[in-house]
Amino acid sequence: MYNSFTGDSTIDIHDPRHLNKRHDIIAMRLERFLSGSKYPTETTAAGEKNYTQFSLSQIIDRDFLSNVQSSLLSQTGYPQLILSAYLEPPLSIDASSGKMKRRMQTPEDLTLVKYPYEQIHSQTNNAKNVGACFGNGAQWILPTSHQTALDYYFGANVFRKEPMYHKRWELANGTTTGIKGVCPVDADPFLPWIADVFPSNSGSNIEIIISNKRRCNTDPNLFQLDLENLEPQVGNMQPVPVKRLSLDNQTEPRSGFHSGGTPRYAIAMSVDEADEDGKATKFICRFHTVDADLNQVVLGETLSTYSYNPEHLNYRKKGSKAMLTSIEKGHDEQIWNAVYQIRCPVPQLSDANGISLVNIVASGQSVTNSIPSLYLDLVPIRTPVRRSREGFGIPGVSSSFDPKVVWGDDDANIIPLVEASGRWANIPICNPPKVDERINVEGDASALDNDVVLESKPSSIGEEKKHFLVGCVWVARDFSTRGQTTMTDTSEDRLFEFLTYHTEIAKFDHLYVYDNSDTSLSNKTLETVTNKFPKNLVSRIPWPHRVCNNNRPMHSNPGERSSQYAAESSCRARYGKDTTWMATLDVDEYLIPTGNWENIRDLLHHITANEKDTQILSFFQTRALPNAELTVPYDGKSTPSCKGVENNCLMMSRTRTHMETYNCEPTTHPKPAWAWRAKKQIYRPAFVLNHFVHYPVATRQIIDHPDLDTPRFMERSPFERRVEEVTEGFLLHAKTTSPDMTANWKSKCPLKGDLSSNSCKVGIPSSKILGVDNNNLMQESLPIKKDNTSISVTYEANCYPHFRVMQLVPLLEQAMKRLSAIV
Repeated sequence: MYNSFTGDSTIDIHDPRHLNKRHDIIAMRLERFLSGSKYPTETTAAGEKNYTQFSLSQIIDRDFLSNVQSSLLSQTGYPQLILSAYLEPPLSIDASSGKMKRRMQTPEDLTLVKYPYEQIHSQTNNAKNVGACFGNGAQWILPTSHQTALDYYFGANVFRKEPMYHKRWELANGTTTGIKGVCPVDADPFLPWIADVFPSNSGSNIEIIISNKRRCNTDPNLFQLDLENLEPQVGNMQPVPVKRLSLDNQTEPRSGFHSGGTPRYAIAMSVDEADEDGKATKFICRFHTVDADLNQVVLGETLSTYSYNPEHLNYRKKGSKAMLTSIEKGHDEQIWNAVYQIRCPVPQLSDANGISLVNIVASGQSVTNSIPSLYLDLVPIRTPVRRSREGFGIPGVSSSFDPKVVWGDDDANIIPLVEASGRWANIPICNPPKVDERINVEGDASALDNDVVLESKPSSIGEEKKHFLVGCVWVARDFSTRGQTTMTDTSEDRLFEFLTYHTEIAKFDHLYVYDNSDTSLSNKTLETVTNKFPKNLVSRIPWPHRVCNNNRPMHSNPGERSSQYAAESSCRARYGKDTTWMATLDVDEYLIPTGNWENIRDLLHHITANEKDTQILSFFQTRALPNAELTVPYDGKSTPSCKGVENNCLMMSRTRTHMETYNCEPTTHPKPAWAWRAKKQIYRPAFVLNHFVHYPVATRQIIDHPDLDTPRFMERSPFERRVEEVTEGFLLHAKTTSPDMTANWKSKCPLKGDLSSNSCKVGIPSSKILGVDNNNLMQESLPIKKDNTSISVTYEANCYPHFRVMQLVPLLEQAMKRLSAIV
């Protein structure tokens, strides 16, 4: 029997046996009607439906795009579609069985929140005329947190006392503050907390960096409601198997370009039942544009993939717990679950003119004057979070998780249409990351597909890369340390010295500066510093995402520097494919060559040629002290502890560099074994899939050897090894010692022969100089001029200057003087 309403000849609407299927089709049709999706209107002889046609050539037609942008600007005030979030009601779980109920909402049940980007970040005086792809990508418009100006209402990122749960709707909607939305993740915790999104260089994928917001505030005594509410943030890291269902008797999406006819999906009960591209996914990726009438044109849908399976990695970490830790335990050390990466495959579509969507994305032709014409909707596949450590679907691992019990083997596993699903909408697809300089590594060069690095073996010296050694640094113009301690020296000076040293002396090919300055709409950035360097040496990435918790690590609500973690992941994902080696450093860290090496680059060339298995080089870290003989009395008035006593506090001389001032290591070399805890690393990004500040938390081992357990905070030998401080190089950590930390230093620092005190915060240099034969060293020949030579005579030494740093300081000063002259 044919039913004219459903269009299905297999259903008798009076037969109760078909009630579920009839209800599904009717609900589907209603959802599509309410969403305004276009319907097929005619059936061809071949049985296919004709849809509204749209040629890909229109996406790169400048006249067409200009007309569309003008129409959008006149109707919405913006030349492109506005980033939006559709918030879905909470997932319903049967209290008795624990089984999720079918999601039956319609588009009208969703709450729409729009994010006009000038509300989040003001790059220019006329932000509406600036496209969403203005800041080296769309990362600067993503709403990850509230501005500092709203701390009075939502709370600061230190010493928080109240959960966000009670204000989650105000945070998303701005109903109390009057600001149109700040961050929707607390209101709909299935929405991924996106920090960055960009196309791969080949155009075959859209790469997305996502943070786990549940790690932000973890004190169970204060944030139990937040911890419970944000459990889906962990669930988003747990893949599910998905299969496509028929839609209007079609089992696959039709060819061509249309606004309707996309498939319907369901969660499969096993990996084997899933579609080939849906065996380990978590998001539906819808690609779309707009036509001349400003109607949405759906170009296709794909299923997301992970750069590696986070649940699998968590299981293989020695001593790990389940991904979802209990509320009572609060913060955990499972840092590998802080940031992850997914990718949305770009549909393999071509039009009659031979123009492909992948090539359009790769070339950046869909972006004109920083205004995008292609967009991505990201739809989370909502399931209850798995609470067992063994997860589900990990090869060779038996699991207690029963998908039929939790997901259901009836219609509860059917996923609503995109239009009726909570989602991120209109995510701009900008240009692929640009790398200006190409440097060929020695050997026979062979081209690589930058998007299949994870499926290829780690790069060798014979492969062609645009760079050999690059660095990433996350920094802000006004910087506060953990616990919100404001530093006296400016980040501009620090960054300028750091960039000069690592480009001119350490010989890095390129440095990427993730500028975290503009988190409060101040429009203060570090451009004046980065502009002093050629664009083929230094790139600035606007990165306004705020640290969600800036407490100290041992606080009852431990800090989570989410912005920093996401920046590191972004830099590796954006630029790692174009370099052999990569380092993530802070602006107060210097990689110093020792032994016979003149720079770090030459050392790495030697290691690359002679150590085929070495993938990670660890620099052990100790905090250097400011050499008191090179400091001057503090002349400020803003530090109460420094008032009233002559020479009570010390400060860095304005005529000296940070590297020179802090050339006083607290231990001899080699550094002690405990210094591994805060190690910094240079690593091969083709091997390291996720790096977390000090540690390689995910490597190719999880792909090449999926049945092998891995260490928690390191990689086993021979892949990771220590850099020898005496013969290869060391890390000078010149972290600022503020004047108030030196208060009463004369009484705290022991006199000669007194070894009882350890509270001295300034460096009393030893006569023993590191990096040189002290038996043949003439002190008067040292390349250093001291401001106060009596200190080391009066007080007991507690640190050791390094001769190589003394040699490099004049070179650094010369380079800084030359670059400072650049306007």
